[in-house]
Amino acid sequence: MARPRTPISSHGVLNAAEIAPGMWRARTLYRFPDGTRRQVERVRAGKTGAKAVQALKAALVDITAPGDAELKSSTSVAQLAAIFLQTKVDAGKTARTIDTYRHQITKIVIPRIGDLRITEATTGRLQKFFTTVAKEHGHGSAKGCRSVMSGMFALAVRNDVLRSNPVIGVEGIKNTGTSSAIAIPLEAVPAFRKAIREDADLKRLDIADLFDFMLFTGCRIGEALALRWSHVDFEKNTVRFAATVNRARGQGLILQEHGKTASSTRTISVPSDVIDLLRRRERISELVFPSMLGNLRDTSNTEADWRAHRDRLGYPGLTSHAFRKTVATALDVSGLSARAIAEYLGHKQPSMTQDVYMSRNTGSSVAALKLGAMFGVSSE
Repeated sequence: MARPRTPISSHGVLNAAEIAPGMWRARTLYRFPDGTRRQVERVRAGKTGAKAVQALKAALVDITAPGDAELKSSTSVAQLAAIFLQTKVDAGKTARTIDTYRHQITKIVIPRIGDLRITEATTGRLQKFFTTVAKEHGHGSAKGCRSVMSGMFALAVRNDVLRSNPVIGVEGIKNTGTSSAIAIPLEAVPAFRKAIREDADLKRLDIADLFDFMLFTGCRIGEALALRWSHVDFEKNTVRFAATVNRARGQGLILQEHGKTASSTRTISVPSDVIDLLRRRERISELVFPSMLGNLRDTSNTEADWRAHRDRLGYPGLTSHAFRKTVATALDVSGLSARAIAEYLGHKQPSMTQDVYMSRNTGSSVAALKLGAMFGVSSE
């Protein structure tokens, strides 16, 4: 029977021979990733060949250590994660995205399964891992970890370490909680707008104009806080969303000169009420909705300011993201297609708009009548 071939990135027997008095040479055949077997050797002085063999072993470790272009079956999940993060940095992913990946990896993935070898991370083990994460950290964290790890193991597949991605076989992560962003019933929008515009605390915090603007446009809060006057066309009644506010590790608040996705960059027409709102605002900086000092405004701090007052105003649990659902529902009621609504909200796929943002239970005739009031088309 023929002797089996040496596996890729493995070596044969190590042999040591004295080539001169007190000089020893250790040799072996190593099979490189291109499939060829080439001799590797090290020469050392000594009474025996032990030092030469030790030097050769060290050289073989250096050869087989996984790098950006080579992963092995013995590579740990923690090592794979580090390589994955570096590929994302090299690919130019945003600082916010990298920070999100890093947080999920360092806080959840590595402490629990970081020591597993890539080949030991089976679908069954990962299923138990995601289930545990969902119970202990919540549905969102579990979905985030699944997304990151799908990318990690896809990298292993592309490097021929695995034949298939074990994350693909994992069952969908079920959300047993309620959605944190529920659309405002359309018939209640005028009352909400009146409440925020007449509240002294919200006006002082400059939340009233911000939320009114978001209700008209359906934009994300980061997009609103990144809006600059140069992106407002008062003649054409349009607003261009082409940036967002993020907090990056080691940098603080940054103005990211592109949106959350490629589809986020968009120019939309807005009702005249929005243009009137913008005309009334004092221009203390290049930003339309700056902080009190005229600088970038933090999305988290703004949300915290709203949380401090929403119970008092009668809107417990309402987040700014609910405005996007409200706008999607309103446009759906008015008869716009899913494609048109997706383009208005900056979604790549209409299915995302339909599945997540359209709240069908508010599509009453009363809501349709209130649609004009919501967008300032008719008087309230």
